[in-house]
Amino acid sequence: MRLPPFAYDRPRDLYEALELLNSYGKDCKVLAGGTDLLVRMKQGLVAPTHLVSLKALSELAEIKETGDGLQIGAAVKLSDILAYQPVQDHWPGLFEAVKAIGAPSIQHFSGTIGGNLCQDNRCQFYDQSKFFRAARQTCNKAGGSTCFAWKGGSDKCHSACQSDSAPILIAMDAKVVIKSKNETRTMPLEELYSSVGERPLTLADNEMLTEILVPAPTPGAGTAFEKLAYRSSIDYAMVSAGAFVQTEGGRTTRVRLVIGAVARGPLSIATVEKTLKNRPAGDQQAINEVAIDAMNTAAAFIANNMTQPVEYRTKMVSVIAKRALTRAAERAISQKGFLEAK
Repeated sequence: MRLPPFAYDRPRDLYEALELLNSYGKDCKVLAGGTDLLVRMKQGLVAPTHLVSLKALSELAEIKETGDGLQIGAAVKLSDILAYQPVQDHWPGLFEAVKAIGAPSIQHFSGTIGGNLCQDNRCQFYDQSKFFRAARQTCNKAGGSTCFAWKGGSDKCHSACQSDSAPILIAMDAKVVIKSKNETRTMPLEELYSSVGERPLTLADNEMLTEILVPAPTPGAGTAFEKLAYRSSIDYAMVSAGAFVQTEGGRTTRVRLVIGAVARGPLSIATVEKTLKNRPAGDQQAINEVAIDAMNTAAAFIANNMTQPVEYRTKMVSVIAKRALTRAAERAISQKGFLEAK
């Protein structure tokens, strides 16, 4: 498979990059590491006429700890996040999620946090070569009128959001900074996802994700990330989960659980706080209840969009959710950093 022809632009600063996005609009794509975009171009899934590279934009490649928390530029390499000691000490769930993204070679040479958050949804019927897709009717995501991943077909695309970093960052109430030529807006990360398979991000054609803002850790809080895949970090997740648990006096005061790789966007489990609030931190009976709720909630979204059976992935939601919540609660109670708490 070869790349289609395109014009390559390497802006010198963010202002120039936003100017280019504004000029080219829908015919333009942002190129960070390219681990998702270039593969889709080779498969003939997208064919932008212009690529705007972020390689020279040093202002998007900075990570720093502030009084408000953690600021991560969208073009920060995954390896730089893993090497940043405050992430290991204070945001262990984020460390685990980033470590689970791709192979070490991708983490060190091309993968970026912004690219992972903004990657396109995946489906075994869509992410294929032109030759493979030509054997059947065009699916919804490719502009057709049916979804092969949904039993009996559907008028909606049921591709899955495969970002490993999104579930834990949403669980931690992270925000993102979105910029265009004429506007800058900050919003909760979960609002970046539309839950529409055909267009999974809410970004306009002239907008770019520039920064991720992670709140500072608080006393009595713990985070954890879990991922189920055939070959650990090399493969996309069958199911993943990000958990945040806040405790006080040995009891849970706040909790968030976000399931990844099962729906068109990261799936927040609404019942988790009602069930766990004011219960003893790490209460296994309560965590079991939440894990079952997570499985039942996810069951309404899981489609045949991967090679693994739907029934298996559905059952494993409860297992992965339980693991993430249990470890997050343990860390909240112990108040130890990641390296000590493992």
